[in-house]
Amino acid sequence: MNLHSDHSLRIVVDATDLKSGRAGECPLEQRDVPAPSRITLRAFEAGETWSHDGSKLLEVLVVRGLLKLNGEDLGPASYARLAPGVSTTFTAAEASMVYLNERTPTEPEKDSYALRGEDLDWRQGMVPGLKVTSLHQGLTKHTALVRWAPETRFNPHTHVGGEEILVLEGVFRDEHGSYPAGTWIRSPHMSNHRPFTGPEGATILVKVGHLDVA
Repeated sequence: MNLHSDHSLRIVVDATDLKSGRAGECPLEQRDVPAPSRITLRAFEAGETWSHDGSKLLEVLVVRGLLKLNGEDLGPASYARLAPGVSTTFTAAEASMVYLNERTPTEPEKDSYALRGEDLDWRQGMVPGLKVTSLHQGLTKHTALVRWAPETRFNPHTHVGGEEILVLEGVFRDEHGSYPAGTWIRSPHMSNHRPFTGPEGATILVKVGHLDVA
């Protein structure tokens, strides 16, 4: 099965209905080639479990709620990265929504780790009003959380290697539209935009440099 598998296309998925607390899954991307991948937003009921067999790299971001992973409590904004070969089962200690990204890595992946949301190191971003915390830095890829204060404007920029955004809180905006919490946006290699926030501000998960360039 393929879903939103063409990385040359700009994709916007509205998964805001999962914010209501209803259990369920919203698939965002599924690819068979050139490297198998599956990205989903999943809402878990309290006590529900989910298992990962370790066949692929797994990224987990807790959007809301509380997960128990290998005996560790991971609350909102917590991030876990499990290298291929590491299998696990996690449990939703309370109703939760989770971003799950399973894929065959295109760069060496040996380290597995978890970052608790309350312990993240937030630093000043490139413009006033931005706070950034890095979650993973690869050879060409970067994953981070970014907090946008209300009425913040970023510089126009081009996405070399593409960009993927999941809006976690508030409303993220650019010249193409407005994206409330629960919206997933994927922009292709060499796309460009000028993002900003209104009175709500926003918090986003952002991944750059990881999409096909051909």
